[in-house]
This record gives sequence, C-alpha cells and structure tokens, in this order.
Amino acid sequence: MSARADQPKVVEPVPIPSPLPWQAAQWQRLGAQWVAGRCPHALLISGQTGLGKRRFAEAFAALLLCDQPRHGLACGECRGCQLRIAGSHPDFTLVVPEKEQGPLKVEQIRDLGEFVGRTSGREGARVVMLAPAEAMNINAANALLKNLEEPSGSVIFLLITDHPAGLLPTIRSRCQTIAFPVPPQQSALRWMRESGIESEDADSALNLAGGAPLLAVQLMEPESREARQQFLADLSALTRGDENPVTLAGKWENPGEGADLNLLLQFWQSWLALMLKSRSTDQAAEASIMALLQRMPGTGAESLRPAFAFYDHLLKARALLSGNSNPNKRLLLEELLIRWAALFR
Repeated sequence: MSARADQPKVVEPVPIPSPLPWQAAQWQRLGAQWVAGRCPHALLISGQTGLGKRRFAEAFAALLLCDQPRHGLACGECRGCQLRIAGSHPDFTLVVPEKEQGPLKVEQIRDLGEFVGRTSGREGARVVMLAPAEAMNINAANALLKNLEEPSGSVIFLLITDHPAGLLPTIRSRCQTIAFPVPPQQSALRWMRESGIESEDADSALNLAGGAPLLAVQLMEPESREARQQFLADLSALTRGDENPVTLAGKWENPGEGADLNLLLQFWQSWLALMLKSRSTDQAAEASIMALLQRMPGTGAESLRPAFAFYDHLLKARALLSGNSNPNKRLLLEELLIRWAALFR
C-alpha cells in the first residue's frame, strides 16, 4: 500500500558524533575553549592506538561545522550537519595516506594551501583533519609547518597521532596537545559490555590491547584471534628449534588481515611482560605462556636480564615502524626472531 501524499515524510535520525565516556574531561575543556572563543588553531590529538582519537576529532569537527549545536554536540539536522554527513561540506577537508599504512605525501600537504587560503564557504570555521600525523615525512612536515606558522583566523587543524614523538618538535610546539591516557580497566570493560561485547575473553583482549577498548574489540574478531594464535605458535616453535627465523620473518613481515606487524609486536610485548611477571612473582599465567617460560634458561632474577633487554628491542622496533623512517620490515623482524631464539639457548 502506498503512503498518502499528505502524510509527513519520515526522516531517519542521523547518529550524532559524540566523544567516548573516557574522553569527557578533554571534551568539556575543549568545548569550553570553543564557546569562549579561545580554541587553538591547531590541536594535536594524542594517545595510543584504540582509544577513539579519530572519533573524538570527528565529533569536534562536527561541532565546529554545526549551525545550531545542542547540549555541546552537533545537532545532526542543520544544513551544516547535512553537508558534513553527505561528505560535501566546503569548509572541511580530510588528509589521509593514499594507501593504507602509507606516507602522507608532501603534495597532499601543499594542496592544503588552496583550502587554507580561501574564505569560508559558510562564514564559519574551516577544519583540516589529518591522520595519522606521524605518517608525514620531513618534507611534508615542513610544508605543514608553514601553514601552522601563519594560521588563518578561521582554520582549525586537527592532527591525530598515535606516536607524537614521530612529529617534528616545531610542529608539536605549535599545537595544543589533547592527550588521552588509557581508561581504568573496569570502565573500559563496562563500556565493552554496554556496547554488546559479552565474552569471557574481553579481559584478556583488553590486556593484549594495552588497555585500549576499541583495539580490544578489534582483537576479538576471528581474523585477529587466528593471527595472534598462529604467531604465538610460531614463536613457540622457534624456541624449540622447530622453525627458522628467516623463514618466519618472510611469513610475518606482512601479516595480512587481522593484524599488522606493529600490532604483532605489541602482542609479543604483552606475552613477554606476562612471562617476566610470572617469573618475578611466581604467579601462573595461561598455559601457552607458562610453556614458553619453562623453556627459558635460569630461575632467578638474574636470568631475566636478557628478556628485559629483548623487551627494549621490541620497543625500539615498534618506534621505527611507527615513525617515518620506513625500515626494512623483513630485516627488522629477522633480527628480533634471532634474538628471541637466543633467549632459549
């Protein structure tokens, strides 16, 4: 049956971008600055992967572009919100790598000049969102620096980064940093339950994610679970002498769906931390971790020195992968696997 012509058209409600529960303090502080007309022209939204920095930036961009905000959020209904939702707002631009995990190119940053130099299309704020900021090489960073040094009055830059140390100090100094620490574990688990994540593995996934709730949810996907289980199995086989470091490096330098190399190294860190904690405190860990620990030579605190040194190598490797130096992944992973095997001799 067709609807009567005089019946009002039913409009589906549009989700309104909003910050996550653990972002409330940062949101209130930034919102107060915006209302008072004291919003910085450049914000560096910083924190580890999986804390919802992109969502926070999108919510703030929506607020800046909204014609009639309600209760400190974008209304989702005005002309500004409609243009933003349609992806055609003249005063918003998003700069991301052309390829996943690729660099932000200098040409992309230079192209911002036209956007920054023109007047507002709707007589309001103009917003540039750039992610991940650490993907810029030195030339791209210097090109951005020119825009930050001579800001236009109505342009606000939102730079999103997992690794602020990978940015030029001159860029960091020209931004107000909005830092996101890891939320308390119980708060994170409560959000996961309220989001429909009911699983006995939620606690374990949150630990593997370094306390980051959004990453923990991702880690509970079947592809991610399968990838890390296989990676742990291969690391275990290497300690027994059943695998070759060079062969494994070729297998895991590009893990494919479910994980990237940096994330695999984060898992590795977490497993090693559990091993160190178990040997230091005599607390039992899960069976796969205890099996690794039993193959590691020595029993006292002195026996942990090589493991702590290896932990430092993992940290340095992750910093290289997160920066803009573009290391050789195969060689980096080979070195780590060779060092790992040496721990068990």
